[in-house]
Amino acid sequence: MRPATRILLLLDRTAVLFVGLGVGAAISISFVGGEPVTQAQAVSPALPSPPSAAAVNHRRSDPATPRLAAAVAEHRKIEIGVFGDSFGDGIWAGLYNQLRREPDFEVRQLSERSTGFTRYRSLNILDDVRAKIDRDPVDIAVLSFGANDTQGIFHEGHGNAYMSEGWQRIVTERATAVVALLRARGAMVYWVGLPRMRDPAFDADIQRMNTFYADRMAALDVPYIETLPLSVDEHGQYAPYLPPEPGESERRLARTNDGIHMTIPAYIRVTQGLTDRIRRSVAEARAEAAPAAPGSPS
Repeated sequence: MRPATRILLLLDRTAVLFVGLGVGAAISISFVGGEPVTQAQAVSPALPSPPSAAAVNHRRSDPATPRLAAAVAEHRKIEIGVFGDSFGDGIWAGLYNQLRREPDFEVRQLSERSTGFTRYRSLNILDDVRAKIDRDPVDIAVLSFGANDTQGIFHEGHGNAYMSEGWQRIVTERATAVVALLRARGAMVYWVGLPRMRDPAFDADIQRMNTFYADRMAALDVPYIETLPLSVDEHGQYAPYLPPEPGESERRLARTNDGIHMTIPAYIRVTQGLTDRIRRSVAEARAEAAPAAPGSPS
């Protein structure tokens, strides 16, 4: 468990108790339904010729990697690792709360707050990911970075402004290296985008970030999971509340008071599609691994 200095979120079906989160703050412990929720060098391989981004992003399921297929065949838990910054903490919470009662899955929080691909002086993400999967390999890796990266990069004696050609080159190399490492270890990889932000200027930077990563992940044939459409109102604007669930009359609070992070119900909402996609991939791998019935053609 992370240090007790982390922020406590307590929620039930009608209320959310939270402390305002600053940029880079983390969600580490929550209670849903009354039960605790705990939590080499960079390489730039040649990019493959990918299918269309729309085809990748809207697949209902994804072909199992040999590692995932072996996990299913061996009847061991599917290890899901969530890497990212403080938003990654929330993505972990969303996935964990949906899968925690399913014995086939283990969802591990491997994110680190206040990190990003522009902050390698404080934490080299490639080295951090390598150390974590050396210790605890994962079958599925979920990545979500960017909220801390709307800034320039000072690299090899040169400044590179946000979204400049140099910035994009450096971040592309770093993100590609992380994806390549995870795939070399046999993991399926997903990238989760960022939601609408309350501050218009920050939101403009974040939406440029989303476009940048959607393009990079398409080039790498990594499914990019959109959260933006699930974080806005009917006019496409920032939405602090979720509409009522079927059978309910009250809206649920969706965003914390910093206008950046989300509440647990909102993280669950934006990861529902990914959760279902993972379940289907595992179910399909299980069906393929099942022995043929007696007398059936081989």
